[in-house]
Amino acid sequence: MKKIIIICVFLLSGINIFAQNAKIVYTSNQSTNGYLQVFTMNEDGSDKKQIVTIETNCINPKWSHDGSRIVFGTSDDQVYVIDDIEKGDYRFIWKGSAPSFTLEDDAIIFVSDFEGVNSVYVIGLDDTEPFMLSEGDYSNQAILSKDGRFVVYSALLSSGKSVMLLDLNDTTESNTKKISVNKDANLEPDIAPENNRFVYAGFDMNLNGTIYIFENGKEKALTKDITSSTQPKFSPDGSKIGFAVIKGERVKLYTMGADGSSKKEISIKGGDLGTFKWLDNERIAYDAENENGQYSVGVVNIKTGDNKLLATQGFNLHPDILNK
Repeated sequence: MKKIIIICVFLLSGINIFAQNAKIVYTSNQSTNGYLQVFTMNEDGSDKKQIVTIETNCINPKWSHDGSRIVFGTSDDQVYVIDDIEKGDYRFIWKGSAPSFTLEDDAIIFVSDFEGVNSVYVIGLDDTEPFMLSEGDYSNQAILSKDGRFVVYSALLSSGKSVMLLDLNDTTESNTKKISVNKDANLEPDIAPENNRFVYAGFDMNLNGTIYIFENGKEKALTKDITSSTQPKFSPDGSKIGFAVIKGERVKLYTMGADGSSKKEISIKGGDLGTFKWLDNERIAYDAENENGQYSVGVVNIKTGDNKLLATQGFNLHPDILNK
């Protein structure tokens, strides 16, 4: 499949969490069968609806850009698409994980080991076989630029776990290059909106993480002053970076300027940070685990401190937001 002008956008930008103009998809075990199932709700937490019923745990749901479909993975590494959200009709796509829609909503990018080792693939909704995008063994954690030109992902090379950059407009054999420089195991890459800056987390032998930025051909450590940091993500305008900080057994949400300045902890509700996504340049959606092992979905305004939990009973994970 050569049709690979792709974009992987988390659809979490430019919304007002108090104006009824967005829908959230997430997974919850507050379901009819007790498994984690795909749910939707309004952005204030109202009108929660179970969308599918499948005898396995659902994870990482993502909206299509037009809101007509949802793609999700399962705990047994299967990828499904919900073609009719009202009816909950879904179908199997391929063996894999971490799926998301392309810009035109006609294909899905995901990770799979069906050829023997984890690689990044794309498959059309009506195709019978995927196309491999990545190079290097154990490739995963793919993120695509907003214009669909670049893919960044983590791959195992002879030099170790590295961050790779693929230029989809380049048809030569040199369309992929390594951008991480340090000797750590480099994971969780993200790409700035203008495509010329990349962040990732490098983990040393003691599993302590440092956030790095690669810009103008140079790599710079941004969080050497913090014991262990991970999950770096650019804000929609690229001016800030959100990241997680591991403090003993606790996980906190932090933000900083894209140059590493103005680091600060962002207070969240519900316990320790799990995953997060930027909603806009001031708001972050997250899931958090409390001391009883329950997960909640919430939204926090990093400027005002306003914080609201949207789903709190049982296990609630992996929110993705569709603007209307």
